[in-house]
Amino acid sequence: MSQVVSDFVSAYTREYDYYRSASAICSLRCEQLLATQGIRAIVSHRAKRPNKLLAKLQQRNKDKNYQNHDEIRADIPDLAGVRIALYFPGDRERVKAILSEKFDVLKAKDFPEKGKSRKDSKRFDGYHADHYRVLMPANALEDGEKSYATAAIEIQVGSVLMHAWAEVEHDLVYKPESGMPSEDEHAILDELNGMVIAGEIALERLQKAVERRLSSAQDTQFDNHYELAAYLYKWMRGNVPEGTEPTIGRVDILWELLKRADLNSPGKLLPLLPDAAAASSGSALSDLLADAVLELYPELYSSYGTLQSSLATPDTSAQPSPQATERADTMGDFLSAWVTLERTFRILGADLTSKRGYVDPLKGAASIELSASALETIGGIRRLRNNLVHGIDIPPRKVLMEARNSLDSVFQELENHQEARVRDAFSEARDPTTRP
Repeated sequence: MSQVVSDFVSAYTREYDYYRSASAICSLRCEQLLATQGIRAIVSHRAKRPNKLLAKLQQRNKDKNYQNHDEIRADIPDLAGVRIALYFPGDRERVKAILSEKFDVLKAKDFPEKGKSRKDSKRFDGYHADHYRVLMPANALEDGEKSYATAAIEIQVGSVLMHAWAEVEHDLVYKPESGMPSEDEHAILDELNGMVIAGEIALERLQKAVERRLSSAQDTQFDNHYELAAYLYKWMRGNVPEGTEPTIGRVDILWELLKRADLNSPGKLLPLLPDAAAASSGSALSDLLADAVLELYPELYSSYGTLQSSLATPDTSAQPSPQATERADTMGDFLSAWVTLERTFRILGADLTSKRGYVDPLKGAASIELSASALETIGGIRRLRNNLVHGIDIPPRKVLMEARNSLDSVFQELENHQEARVRDAFSEARDPTTRP
């Protein structure tokens, strides 16, 4: 046995738990990302077992003649692996966009490989999937997980049908413990591959049929956030310019918000959908829609913040801790104060709003000549509000309290403003029973 291979496997055996934990963390991250964005999939993970790695390296070393550990690592990208088995193969492009955004992609590879000639007599293309070699960004990991940021992980993305066929073929062809497969067995595998490809075509047609049904049923409510995602994805394909890569974002939170606002149907949602320019601006569609809903119903700010907290983790059944309750209360207080600011400028007039009707407090503050310090405060808090509302970052309770308190100086300027219309608008905005 090659000493290089033997030493590598010995070192890997000591690191096996590290790779297994890395794959588990990555798998959970993928599962949460796909579920929150309305993509149906089965996500699994594993670390390559040392005995199987040894057998594979001994076989490959006959041709590779490994000289060092780096050559082995470059040749074996899946020491830690995650498999994403999609219900609908048409979602592969959406998954590609998500992985590219949320992970550091070192290398991507599509199967079947384009331009690669076949050396067999098979009628069908074989394995259809996308493989990504990725790193998990350190800033996306918990403090106790930072060490896993250096673990290269292979994420395989294909349909449920294709992954099932690939498992069968792999065990029969590449692990022939009872002898090499016969010509008949190869022919049957090829036949099954054709059936799987036909099945994927049927699944793509089924997905489009579901989208058409949801689009045509204007008054029928979305039963779940997967249906909402299907509707939004179809809308995006028809309205966003080709060549752009817009994202849908957190549809699970958006669905809950739409239910609270009684906007949970295609007919009620359609007027809120942005124009093509806004949809391709780089913001997630769910964020744009959440902004539109909160413009109409600012009283939902508090419950939206609670949704952000409650859906941040998979387990939403447990009772919130006292610390979580305090943070939710602080979040609600902060958002209520922000709503007062937005309401003030909405009352002052449409000239202070954006072309889609969104209130821009910074623009409004400049138009009524608030102080430079007030403008700076509003600008900083607006960024905090956007990060909070869109789930980009939920800041510590102390930061929220400081931001809330800093708004008092802005409120004081509004309350003592030289123009009566500004003072009146602020007074009306502070009255929770009044809605402009």
